[in-house]
Amino acid sequence: MHSHTGSASHVATTPLSSNRFGRIAASLAMMLALLLTTSQWALSPATAAEATMLGAAAPTGLVQHNDTNGVEVGTRFTARVNGKATGMRFWKDKDTTSTHTGTLWTAQGKKLAAATFATESASGWQIASFDRTVALTAGQTYVVSYYAPKGRYAVTYDVRAKSSSPDLTISSGFGVYKYGSQSRFPTNTYRNSSYWVDLVFSSQTTPVAKPAPTPTPAPAPTTTPAPAPTTTPAPTPTTAPAPTPTTAPAPAPAPAPTATPSTGFPSAATTGVPAGTTLSTYTGPCRITTPNTVIDAKRVNCGPLDIQATGVVITRSIINGTVSTNDSGTGSFTISDSEIVMGAEMGTGIGDARFTALRVEVTGGNRSVNCYLDCSITASYVHGQFRDASGVAHESGIRMGSGSVIRGNTIACDAPDVAPDAGCSAALTGYGDFAVVKNNTIDGNLFVGGSGGYCTYGGATPGKPFSTGTRDIRFTNNVWQRGGSGKCGFYGPITSFDSNAPGAVWSNNRWDDGALVAAAN
Repeated sequence: MHSHTGSASHVATTPLSSNRFGRIAASLAMMLALLLTTSQWALSPATAAEATMLGAAAPTGLVQHNDTNGVEVGTRFTARVNGKATGMRFWKDKDTTSTHTGTLWTAQGKKLAAATFATESASGWQIASFDRTVALTAGQTYVVSYYAPKGRYAVTYDVRAKSSSPDLTISSGFGVYKYGSQSRFPTNTYRNSSYWVDLVFSSQTTPVAKPAPTPTPAPAPTTTPAPAPTTTPAPTPTTAPAPTPTTAPAPAPAPAPTATPSTGFPSAATTGVPAGTTLSTYTGPCRITTPNTVIDAKRVNCGPLDIQATGVVITRSIINGTVSTNDSGTGSFTISDSEIVMGAEMGTGIGDARFTALRVEVTGGNRSVNCYLDCSITASYVHGQFRDASGVAHESGIRMGSGSVIRGNTIACDAPDVAPDAGCSAALTGYGDFAVVKNNTIDGNLFVGGSGGYCTYGGATPGKPFSTGTRDIRFTNNVWQRGGSGKCGFYGPITSFDSNAPGAVWSNNRWDDGALVAAAN
């Protein structure tokens, strides 16, 4: 690959219409120069140089391929200076189809901003602004990527890493990818590939004071003056320019989940691995039998992480798979500030009993969380269930059983429908398939619009083996998004809530516009 540098911008100039205007312009220039040279200090203007890594020219050495699988492709880079990421771009080949979405991530896979390429040309560089400006920190590594749902991405193999920007650096293995039916944080590399994904970045520097030129002294008179006392003159003090402030740029506003009201519900920005956390690969057992095991700041690639011991703690980690206890066993665990990335496969992200989840983001799979017995999930964000091409999976956000506390979460089911049966049941389900649904607190959650036929189930679903006996189901202070249907789900916000059951509570549940939501049996 050749390194290309973007062409410089040019300002068109128009000749002056007369010598008179030329003399005026020259006079103004002389006055400005005089003002600058007679001032003690002249300030250079602040700079905000917009930079990209890959230059403006067309890529070279593109590989011809027939890959039509959904894939996230991107570029890993490091910021050398503080600045702001405002958008991104990617090179589109003439055979590329479908629409594309982009993401800016931390090095640990936390989403910082998103971009939608709403208007694309047939080929060439495609550019889009992020949904928020993101402050980048010098020395930190990030990933910018886009999702190609039908493949056909641009790629060049065996690229010698070189950035055209002095503010953004890339190194060997900067091209990253991840296959899947939805956007996922890309971590895989192949043959030092470049996928031609680029960042739009503005570095900002504070004005720096410059000393004015030293005026030339007047020539000495030719007559010899009377001798003067040989007093040594005092040294002229040297004035240093004011130092550049080291104040970091203001942090970017926290992103909100798709279509959520501005009421402070959890999002990708407030859940998952905290920014700046350095992860290492987990090398411990995938079946944990030692009580009080701690897993901190790890990337766990176990598939299922099977908890068969009590008091296990998982924090600041990414689990590429699932984590669970057996509902008939004795294991228990707490998971916090972590991410569950299931990808395009059947399964439940977190389950099934005796666990506590706090500030966790769960994506992929056909069910994000199963609270079958004695568990809680708080301040978490579940969404992005997979598209089941087989047409058989029933997706959901959280399923409640018995002894659940579900509080302060953003709960979505956004998997697309696939004939004959695949698609979302609800953001929150509660079916008496295996036991009576009872003793559950559902408080202060946001149910995202479009999450199934109904957005929530109340536990008293008719026709189930344990449809009777439901009790102590408490819905309080929750918010339902109206969404495209105007009623959250296709049919309504909630079904199968028995307001006459013992211990049933329905209080202060509202639409996102503030109107009260009525309980529906």
